[in-house]
Amino acid sequence: MSASKAGWASLRLGALCLSVTAVLALAWPTSGQQSRGQAGGAVVITLKNDFIEKYKNLVTVEVDFTVDKAGKVHKASEDGDMHLSGRADEVGLPIVAEIMNAKSQKKAVEAIQAAEGKEAVKLAGAWRLWCEHAGGQPQVQGKALKPFKDSNPDHVFEIHPISKVGDLDLRQSFRPIVGYKPKEAHTAFLHYENVRCKIKPGDEATTITTSVAGYNIVKFKMESLEEPEDQKVVDDGRFVTCAVRDLEDELVVRKVRMAFVKGTPPEEAVKKLAKGKRLTVLGIPRIDLALVSWRVNNKDKVKDSDPLTWNLPYEIIVAAVFIDETDEGE
Repeated sequence: MSASKAGWASLRLGALCLSVTAVLALAWPTSGQQSRGQAGGAVVITLKNDFIEKYKNLVTVEVDFTVDKAGKVHKASEDGDMHLSGRADEVGLPIVAEIMNAKSQKKAVEAIQAAEGKEAVKLAGAWRLWCEHAGGQPQVQGKALKPFKDSNPDHVFEIHPISKVGDLDLRQSFRPIVGYKPKEAHTAFLHYENVRCKIKPGDEATTITTSVAGYNIVKFKMESLEEPEDQKVVDDGRFVTCAVRDLEDELVVRKVRMAFVKGTPPEEAVKKLAKGKRLTVLGIPRIDLALVSWRVNNKDKVKDSDPLTWNLPYEIIVAAVFIDETDEGE
């Protein structure tokens, strides 16, 4: 192992060995902060149970989307996306949708701009629950929403990346962002692995209390833990269980579920990926609703532990593949 790798390994081990009390004091708000719902405190998300069950094993969502505000096309160095805020009855939460590599999707950008403040447009893409821009108030599914005045309001729900606007197919926009510097694998996944969570199930809805989570786009090597015939194929894509490695092949996380939107370059690349083989990819984290559902259903079945208080369950939307950086693995 190189000196730099050894140094990182020592630092990472040290971080993981910090006292639980010290770590949680930094990452988890006090009861007073939770009750006030202030920014920087707990993030509280209430989802309908039938929504969780419907989408837990789906990669995408398709909605009639009312565009409240269309944002600018970001420079590649800022991620190259176009953000748009809006509402959809199918979701019932504030939504920010994002066109990936928006500069190359001129017709879609123009369609969104033309729809702003007017009738709803058909929109599809990877659904995403994540707490990067949650704000200070609880996010309750089904609560009445007023039109948003900017393209990035407080939200936990995204359609990111968008795969379809009306009849326009945007799946080829799922590719590397030239000029953008993604997050580093060790830093990002250590963050994902240590976001706290508490799940409170109810008869009709489930509440997830967690904290702000960032590290939006990460570059890493995914190593398939399954043969192609064992991948979970669904109507709108597929799920593949993978190990996460950094760009120098060091193991970062042993097992994470990856989601692939049907017909995108990443999905085409992974569908024939043999067990043990690797792809270099861009990933976007989201809450894993399949694990939320599993924890609720097994809350009384795990000996000496409470699944409802385990760290935040997450999975990765694979948004791009670097074909020229792909290797065969060991």
